[in-house]
Amino acid sequence: MEHFKSDNQFSFSIKKKEYSALSMIIIINVIFFLPWIFSYLSGNHYAYNFLTYFGSLTINIDRAPDFFDGYFYQVVTAMFIHGSLMHLLFNMYALYVFGKFIENKWGALRFALFYCVVGILANCASAFFFKYTGYPVRLIGASGAVFGVLLAYGAYNPNTVLLLFFIIPIKIKWLVPVFIVIEIILEVTQTASGIAHITHLFGLLFSFLYLLLFFRINAIKKMYFSSETII
Repeated sequence: MEHFKSDNQFSFSIKKKEYSALSMIIIINVIFFLPWIFSYLSGNHYAYNFLTYFGSLTINIDRAPDFFDGYFYQVVTAMFIHGSLMHLLFNMYALYVFGKFIENKWGALRFALFYCVVGILANCASAFFFKYTGYPVRLIGASGAVFGVLLAYGAYNPNTVLLLFFIIPIKIKWLVPVFIVIEIILEVTQTASGIAHITHLFGLLFSFLYLLLFFRINAIKKMYFSSETII
């Protein structure tokens, strides 16, 4: 609050406007989704195809702008492109649920930096993984960063109960390892092809390292081996 006092002894207060990085991230994702909406409503897919052609993280696809050919911006743009309405809604819902607490805890700038760094590193690691395994892929979506936010939330609130698949009640400290096992199985078996499960795992990994290096928070210790509550 900034306090001002006038010459006539009447005083008034002006509240500083607070900006939400979380809201801005969600708005940017929605803006990037507009070409998909236009394509769906009009039947003209040129705008969305153009966006995904240049904006998705592209690896090992012939005659396409490949990340390793110098299109390095793709690790950023791919974070804001989604392939369907459910893809967008699920990621943004999870981001809002878990990210709101983290932003309130850290502040907008530190939250935005965490989100972007974890998401970019998850995409970079995924690019090298697919490059050297030879898989041709186009990666899109915010899931790597969202999984990172999930882990950060779990470090602060390990006993929060969520509904797995909107049905099964489970504490977040057990949800994380369940997700890890599921993602590993699906990545190895390619059961759910079309989903970059490895990117989700990289999101968790880089979130863990970020928390450890910059906040001195060991997420594993906080969730499983400590009775203290992070304040």
